Amino acid sequence: MRPGALIAVAVVAVAAAVAVAHGRATGTTAKTAAVVSHPTASAAKTTAPALKNGLPLSAYSPSNPPPAWPGPLPYPILIADSGNSRIIEVTPNKKIVWQYPNAQTTAKSKSYGTTGDDAFFTPSGNQIVTNDEDGGTIIRINYFTRQVTWHFGVPGQLGGGSTHLNYPDDAYQIANGNVVVADIRNCRELTINPATNKIIKSWGKPQNGYCQTNPAQNLFGYPNGDTPQPNGDILMSFISSDRIALLSPTGKVIWNVAAPDLYGGYVSDAQLLPDGNVLVAGYGKPGVLVIFNPQSGKVVWQYRVTSGPGELNHPSLALPLPNGNILLNDDRNDRVIVIDPKTNKIVWQYGTTGVAGSGPNQLNVPDGVDVDMWHNWLSVVKPTGA
Repeated sequence: MRPGALIAVAVVAVAAAVAVAHGRATGTTAKTAAVVSHPTASAAKTTAPALKNGLPLSAYSPSNPPPAWPGPLPYPILIADSGNSRIIEVTPNKKIVWQYPNAQTTAKSKSYGTTGDDAFFTPSGNQIVTNDEDGGTIIRINYFTRQVTWHFGVPGQLGGGSTHLNYPDDAYQIANGNVVVADIRNCRELTINPATNKIIKSWGKPQNGYCQTNPAQNLFGYPNGDTPQPNGDILMSFISSDRIALLSPTGKVIWNVAAPDLYGGYVSDAQLLPDGNVLVAGYGKPGVLVIFNPQSGKVVWQYRVTSGPGELNHPSLALPLPNGNILLNDDRNDRVIVIDPKTNKIVWQYGTTGVAGSGPNQLNVPDGVDVDMWHNWLSVVKPTGA
């Protein structure tokens, strides 16, 4: 634990960082999001819901967020529930209000591969991009119809070249409509144009044997994170050598640093905060979360519990929330949790710790999360399920 003043700085950074995290899609800035006023839950319930297929319209965005829920989790969240091959959306009061696939999803859509590794809303909020590491595919799902509108890769076939992927991770659709993805075992970062279904940009040259990391020499050692930034930069994380690098849209290395001590875990899905600090998960047991300054290497906040209910078991993605809390999927504990960085306590949880399942309040190795800042679920007074 760092001194209180440093923790306070980290908490402020986390509170603003959600705008940067979603600015990858909208082009918003942290400053813009910081001045948004959140209507109260009671006020939201007086607004007549605007629905499409029973779901709230995509009428909001991170720069113009919907009414916030009271409590430690201000918005519903997408959970990529990999062990159950599904994506679900869960409200802060732990209701499942959306699921893919569901009864309306066609066999053709299902044929493009299973889901549940990562899941992120597109810039419009009308679709979701998800990747299947084991199946070697990326798919894009219409939020309202729950049908696949685009896919890349050959389902069930891992490979390389111009048509195949090998453990794709963290697929995002960016503002211009292209999709970026970390192609882990091919040791490359790709940009794909869905309109042509072609790879239009590839970083990371082929390597023999174990892939090394040196972005300045176009060596990408098992990239497992590629968070887009509002200005087009991409924050990369590399399993090989536990390195984190910020790259320009052309691939120029802005900075490239070793992650701080992750206590035996490896670096996973780094997130850039508005003050320039980095939030990163250490994928291991006990797992760790760290906020550090990439210029000095100084750790300004850390969560590490080595036993008991607070211990993390291979957390892979931590995201900042607008209220200053931190959302993360604690993969092998079969839960998604919210941590208050002021107290370092778990203040919200979905999933029963260490109990894999698909029933109420159960998950099976959740491997991705995103915050729904596009749909006003508070306008639906009684969520009715998926």
